[in-house]
This record gives sequence, structure tokens and C-alpha cells, in this order.
Amino acid sequence: MKKILFAIFLIGCSIVINATDEVTFEFSEGIQGPLKTKMEQQLSKFLTAINRAATSESDEINFSGVQFEGKETASQTIGMLWNSVHFRTQDDDFYQICVKRPRNMGYQVRNIYMDMIPVDDSYQEDLSQEFVIDLDAQGRISDINIALGKLQYQDILKEGEKLQDYDKREQIIKACEDFKGAYNKMDINFMEDIFSDDALIITGRVRQRVKSSVIMRNPEVNLPQNNNVEYTVQSKKEYLNNLRNCFNNQRGKKGGYINVQFDSINVVRHPAKPNYYGVTLKQSWHSKGYHDEGIVFLVWNFTDEEHPKIEVRTWQAMSTTEKEIFTLNNFKLR
Repeated sequence: MKKILFAIFLIGCSIVINATDEVTFEFSEGIQGPLKTKMEQQLSKFLTAINRAATSESDEINFSGVQFEGKETASQTIGMLWNSVHFRTQDDDFYQICVKRPRNMGYQVRNIYMDMIPVDDSYQEDLSQEFVIDLDAQGRISDINIALGKLQYQDILKEGEKLQDYDKREQIIKACEDFKGAYNKMDINFMEDIFSDDALIITGRVRQRVKSSVIMRNPEVNLPQNNNVEYTVQSKKEYLNNLRNCFNNQRGKKGGYINVQFDSINVVRHPAKPNYYGVTLKQSWHSKGYHDEGIVFLVWNFTDEEHPKIEVRTWQAMSTTEKEIFTLNNFKLR
């Protein structure tokens, strides 16, 4: 009799555990009608599939019944992130605002908090992260990324309301989250697309003895004055070849991963060229066997608003003084 009762107890526990994997999602505002219902169902299935994979400690997520956009689907890109860290929702019942992106570019859901479950002890970031999920105009899942911090997100948009470029700053947040996510997912195809063909990539390193650098002969750049720093420049091709090798190296390691975080983000619109924005941020790079922190400056070109491009990416050490940090003034823009 005791064995029977114990078996019933175990079955009951199993039911309770499985029940917590199930996620229900509902929009509080921002969308109505049949599309609202479809998106709620898709998000519920999507998040439930993630929870089930986390509970079962599976190396893969079964997204059966979830509709994705495009060939490079969110199911493939999330798999790249899943290789280094698993995660599950902190709640099983969501009631969130639907954010409609401009120019019929789809929808976005924020404030999806996840508990991170490292696959080994190499994961060094917060064990609680906010995720952002994108959906296309037909309500299909198009992407998922770890979000920028809520306060940074709110501050950037608040500044946009003041300067009347709210839509552009919303795009910048989306672009930066996608850019950061591409590092985390080791998505070289995204990197190929996001950099302009003649992008300029600059790295500054503190050296005791400084030689003449190729960047000093580049007429497009006004170099910060510091005799203790050597600057080097790479073309898009050179940078992506190095990045591809870095990605392949991590994939070849057991538990290999790349975790990039952005913090302290500052957005400045070019005073004479409104389609150009300078974004300064603190970047933290963690990967298996390597870690660094630095100041990254990006020049985003929004001439084609649906396909923004990075024209310039610079990296400088955290010890760089405020006067020496790259800004829009350092570059001659087309």
C-alpha cells in the first residue's frame, strides 16, 4: 500500500513539475483582433518549448507548432545561444504590452525575464536576464535577444521624445540588441549584413613604445591625441575574417561560448547629417578562455531605415580619458 501511495505521489509531483513548463501569454494593449490571438498563441508555444527543454536538460528545443519568419529563423539563432547557456521563464503567466515597430516592420515584446542555467562554470554573467522577442507583421517569431537594461531603454526613448526622433532611437535600440545578440549567437551572416561594405574598424591599444600606425595615414579620421596609444585599422573583410575564426574557435571548444554585454549607452544624432548616429557604450566580452572590457563607439547609418548599417566601429581601453574617446567629430562622413 505504501508503495502504491508513493507512486501516486511521484506521479502527482511530475504533473506539477510539467505544469510549470506551460506558459500562457496575453497582450494588455497595443494590438487587437485575430492577429493578437495568433501572436499570443505563438508566444505561449514558443516560451513553453524553451521551458520544457530547460526542464529536461535537452541540448535542443522542440519548437513544433511554432511559426518562424525566414530561412535564418529564430529557432536556429536561439540554438546558438542555447549551446552556451540554457534558460527558462521566471513566470508562467505573461500580460505584456505589444510594441508596434514603425513602417510595418512587425512587433516586439519586452520584459520577458528568464532564469539563466549555465551548462558549465564558464558562464559569468547575471543569472537573471531580460529577453526581447520580435515578431513579423504576420505574427511569426522572427528573433529573440537578451535586452538592453530597462533604465537604458527608457532613458534613450525619453531623449527621443525630447529631440523628436523617437522612432530612430527605437530603431537604434533594436539594432544594438540585434548586434549584441549576433556576437552571443556567433552569427557571422548577420555581421556580414550589418557592416557597410567600406566600414572602418579601429582598435586602440596602450603600448609602451608606439610605432606609426596605418590609421594615422587615413584621411577620413581625426585621431585622438595620445602618444601612449597605438591605433590599428581593419577593413570589413579583415575584421569579419578574424571574427569568423574567433567564432569557429569557440565552437570547437567543449562548452565554448561568447557572451557580450552592452552598458552605459549614449546616443548622439549628427548635427548636420540626421541619418547618422553615434553610439558610445561599454562592452563586456566573456568567452571561454578570454575576457575584456572596453569602450566601443559605433557610427550607424540610417539612410535606409529598414536596413541600417554600421559605418564605423572602434574599441578603446577602459582607461581611455573622456577627451580621447572617439565621437562623430573624429570622422568625415559621406
